[in-house]
Amino acid sequence: MRRFSLLFLATLPLLAQSGEEILARVDKLRHPWPVFSVELTMKVPKAAQRWKVSARENGDARLDGLSEKEKGRAVLLRGDEMWLLLPGTKRPVKVTPQQRMMGPAAGGDVARTRFREDYSVQAVAEEPLEGQACWRLELAAKRPALSARQVVLWVAKEGSLPQKAEFRLASGRLARTARFGPPVQVHGQPVLSWLEIEEAGGAAVRLTFGNWVRGGVAPGAFDLPGTDR
Repeated sequence: MRRFSLLFLATLPLLAQSGEEILARVDKLRHPWPVFSVELTMKVPKAAQRWKVSARENGDARLDGLSEKEKGRAVLLRGDEMWLLLPGTKRPVKVTPQQRMMGPAAGGDVARTRFREDYSVQAVAEEPLEGQACWRLELAAKRPALSARQVVLWVAKEGSLPQKAEFRLASGRLARTARFGPPVQVHGQPVLSWLEIEEAGGAAVRLTFGNWVRGGVAPGAFDLPGTDR
């Protein structure tokens, strides 16, 4: 029995390392380069929005509206803080954690979700999803600012491609489900083609990614206007 226990404990670091490697490959589909920009279209029933997302190496991100209704609006994510920049105003408006959770495409989902940075691997197991051989990863939030405290992520064994993720609140209640589209090749790098997010109540949005650009993001894009930050 003791030998079995020691053998089991010895495998834990290997499982954790394997889970970390899987998450790194999944994240690279959303964050293929340290600094980049990508255009996305958010589609909900009877409506659509277009945004440009700029990201830098430390995880900060900025969304700039491209469609007519959103033009001039921007959302800035720096660390765990989110700010709204409105046309005609000199100071940014801070967005509360409650406001971030509104709608199936909260700002964090749209701009960035970095599993490896935001979550720690609690368990890795083999579990098929819809007939496809997958890894099933159980993840726990690393920081209090993350509304989803647990995530269950299914990743196809072939190619380490994400298939489905369930985001749960601290109570264990399902908050939203994400499904991932197949990768496409851009500048020799596989990137995510689309992402669907569905709320527990059924509201859903599809995010379609396109026009990926490596680098070329001005450092000043992440400054907060009218503040000393």
